[in-house]
Amino acid sequence: MSGGILPMLLLCAAVFLALGLASDSAAWRGVAAFAPAALIVAFLPLSPDHAQVIFSGLFVTTIVTAALVYLPRGLPNRWAIAAGLNGGAWAGALASAPQSRGQLALAVPFGLIFVAKRWLPFSGYTIVIKVIASWVMAIAALSMLVSMMPTPGYMPDHME
Repeated sequence: MSGGILPMLLLCAAVFLALGLASDSAAWRGVAAFAPAALIVAFLPLSPDHAQVIFSGLFVTTIVTAALVYLPRGLPNRWAIAAGLNGGAWAGALASAPQSRGQLALAVPFGLIFVAKRWLPFSGYTIVIKVIASWVMAIAALSMLVSMMPTPGYMPDHME
């Protein structure tokens, strides 16, 4: 569950769901912070030995960022840029492998749908965003825990 485009989609969905609850200018500043952070980190030469750390950090960031939708008054403007930078850095770290850079190009437009649908919270449907964020948090938590299991289901364990 830690391979493919799923982790990148989850992270982009979490970041842009949280940004969708900020003010217009703060949301687009967060998007503007996400893009260069992702691009800069994506072209850093990161060692493949750090893959588990990158996946763990990405999933923890996804969970924490998705939880920002539960703030009582939405995402504060000063946190929007920080959420964009943090999410962009982890997305870039995951995309640092040459075969993963295309996933970043596919995941960002998917996430921008949530920022573009900013009318949803203001028309009284904030609960929809919170339910989607809950699903994102649940999938990220399960993906992180499954990837950390010492004996996946397809490997023999000590009992066999």
